Amino acid sequence: MKHILIPVDFSSQSWNTALCAINLYKSPRVHFYLFFSEELDYSADHETTICEPPTQQLTSWVKKLDKVIAGGQTIIPLTWKSDFIGGMRKAVADNHIDLIVMSTSYPNIFSEFLQGSHVREVITRLKCPVLIVPREFYCKSPEQVVLITDYNFNHRAEPTSIINNFVQKAGAHLNVLQLSKTGNALSETQQTNKSFLQSAFDSIPHSFHFVMEKTMDEALQFFIDIQKVDIVVLFAKNINLSENILFSPALTEEKDYHKNIPFLIVHE
Repeated sequence: MKHILIPVDFSSQSWNTALCAINLYKSPRVHFYLFFSEELDYSADHETTICEPPTQQLTSWVKKLDKVIAGGQTIIPLTWKSDFIGGMRKAVADNHIDLIVMSTSYPNIFSEFLQGSHVREVITRLKCPVLIVPREFYCKSPEQVVLITDYNFNHRAEPTSIINNFVQKAGAHLNVLQLSKTGNALSETQQTNKSFLQSAFDSIPHSFHFVMEKTMDEALQFFIDIQKVDIVVLFAKNINLSENILFSPALTEEKDYHKNIPFLIVHE
């Protein structure tokens, strides 16, 4: 049984995110939980107009989504009257949540002026995989997934298993990408960590790559363009990479992966 938590604020973007989660998980035995917090300040992440009581809107959304889910799937409403993160933490624990799917209105979800961003809070305060859906993403089943790593920390079986299952269920190809400014040979520790990943992903189509002599933003955008990447995966534990990729400013108005590439954040 798969349990997926979707925080909603009744905006059109939130609705599209719910549809995206349903589109990505079409198999039976999936519970989708629509989470609404009565004390959530939605203006921090969305422009939202609530024209009827939230509980009534939540009921309406459940009825509409019931018509589009696959057989053997369930839509479950959850409401919370206290703080947003407290409610999310309880929902994750009580319902054995496997994945949180959230939307964001901003090209860069970690820019400095978003200190109150609910997406940021979920990523940094809840140890649960999070799929971040940007505002310009057209939801489809991914064909090319890229995992960003520098091989600088020891991996564990559980997070790599999450990535394995995600890629396998999508029928996608996993690209493991090292972003390097120098192109120096891997240290003994890095090589050990790389070997672990090679073994962990042995059962799915995968390949290893590196891009050098570019900034991390430029290197990732280059690889996304070349490989037609659909989703980027990051280990939350890899703080240096997370900051450089997620905290980075937008590239240009024409090309910026923050706008249209989902990020899957996996906790070690």
